[in-house]
Amino acid sequence: MKAKFFLPGVAIAFSTSLALPAFAAQTVDLTILGTTDVHGNVFPTNYFDNKEINMGLAKLGTLIKHYRKENKNTLLVDSGDALQGSQLIYYANKYAPKKKNPLISAMNVLEYDAFALGNHEFNFGLQALGKARSEAKFPFLSANIFLNGTQKPAFQPYLIKEIGGVKVGIIAFSPPGIALWDRANVEGKLEFRDILKSAALYLPELRRKSDVVVALVHAGLGGKYGPAYEGYSASTGLPPENVGEELAKKFPIDVMLLGHTHQDYPQEMIGQAVAAQALKWGERIAVVKLKLEKKEKGWKILSKESKTEPTVGIRSDFEVVKATQEMHQSTQKYIRSAIAETSEGWAAKSADLEDTAIVDLVNEVQREVTKADLSAASIFNSTLTLPKGKISLSQIAALYPYENSLTAVRITGKQLKEYLECSACYYNSYSPGGEAVNPKMRAYNYDMVAGVDYSIDPRKPEGQRISGLLFKGKPVSEEQTFTLAVNSYRQQGGGGYEMLKGAPVVYNKEEGIRELLLDSLKKKGRIEQGDVFRKNWQLLVPLDRDSRKFL
Repeated sequence: MKAKFFLPGVAIAFSTSLALPAFAAQTVDLTILGTTDVHGNVFPTNYFDNKEINMGLAKLGTLIKHYRKENKNTLLVDSGDALQGSQLIYYANKYAPKKKNPLISAMNVLEYDAFALGNHEFNFGLQALGKARSEAKFPFLSANIFLNGTQKPAFQPYLIKEIGGVKVGIIAFSPPGIALWDRANVEGKLEFRDILKSAALYLPELRRKSDVVVALVHAGLGGKYGPAYEGYSASTGLPPENVGEELAKKFPIDVMLLGHTHQDYPQEMIGQAVAAQALKWGERIAVVKLKLEKKEKGWKILSKESKTEPTVGIRSDFEVVKATQEMHQSTQKYIRSAIAETSEGWAAKSADLEDTAIVDLVNEVQREVTKADLSAASIFNSTLTLPKGKISLSQIAALYPYENSLTAVRITGKQLKEYLECSACYYNSYSPGGEAVNPKMRAYNYDMVAGVDYSIDPRKPEGQRISGLLFKGKPVSEEQTFTLAVNSYRQQGGGGYEMLKGAPVVYNKEEGIRELLLDSLKKKGRIEQGDVFRKNWQLLVPLDRDSRKFL
């Protein structure tokens, strides 16, 4: 009697008298490609100056097809924050909402297998998100977003795909801070629950059903890699966002692809997981390679490795370009339109080190719209200039690239002082020759307040740096009250500004700050620095603005 054993593409007859094992060894190489924080970037084009840049899904598409050609057993996933962030996606949502979402069109062309929801997916509202979801030929995943007040997942928690005979389970997690950052869009509709507790609901089940478990985590690693809280604090009552390290140590995850923090992790070994993160904006792609062997009780991973590969020097994929070309051209036309004029050049280069007209422009528009006593704003793009002559829409979009809406709150003098002290942590303690800026604090979390006069002294300890705080020439008392115009992110306490949490909201029409800036400049037609600039704050230590070091 003869028994047949099948190897790939080969049938061989063996005699049962040879006492061969009842199972034939089989190995499979599996590749998992991961993108993250693409933020609406498809074309390798800077819409503000029309120069080519090394990022975007078009360039990634060429790399993706290369790896698929190299190994047919390849999966493609994204760890979130794809549907917001570029002028292309802004134009598509605001001015062409009935046309196909260009990011989804590009992802469909590239045949993504799964997409994890990040926090910026909610910026344009649930209707826009639902439209994008309906157009996608791949599932939107999140295991910790639930319909409000229920145990029903709002999105598919996980997916199991069989490739090369291997069952790959893909689960995703979103940052709980969405409840805070996009409250106007999600409150009363969705709940964003603890990542670790949600993992306990689904991961044991997914592990039983899968040979390989892949976690798409739109969050940082936390632990020794960084703080658990960054966009908000524990006092909000929300669970931590950056729990990747703890997740990998508590649960049997084989591959973890991270996002949210815009960092580059080519390879980190945590627990039994290999973890990687591909920077941001489509500048890199994560490449994970697994070798598996078929055993009697299932597949065993023999080896795992990962890297991140840059898009520098990579050409754009023709199919991605073709699928999104029409929207790209419409965006370029829109972004080049002139909205105002100026007779002098404006620069943001040192706007975080000295009071400048370019930040005052934002603050004065915010105060004008809300009629608030005070206004706070950050500088988001330190390379920005508004040259003499025509001011284009693209330049103002570069000045304010985020989808924040304008609000105003009522605060006390005590809260104002706490607010300014929090902002002053942006600077390092004074040391001659030392770096002026604290690298742990992002520039978008450094607010400059217009409407009061104050000084910052980095020679003093954090919490004691603000002096000379005056409103209309008089010292500010703790009991005094003011209205303060801020963006929606900050009004919710985002960036560590917890003193604003619970402050009474006196203005909120859900108007985009960028659109308000554009409307203001269009109405004026001409803007000069003297129209908005008033020097009202200063650093009390000498520094060199070019080297950004203390003297």
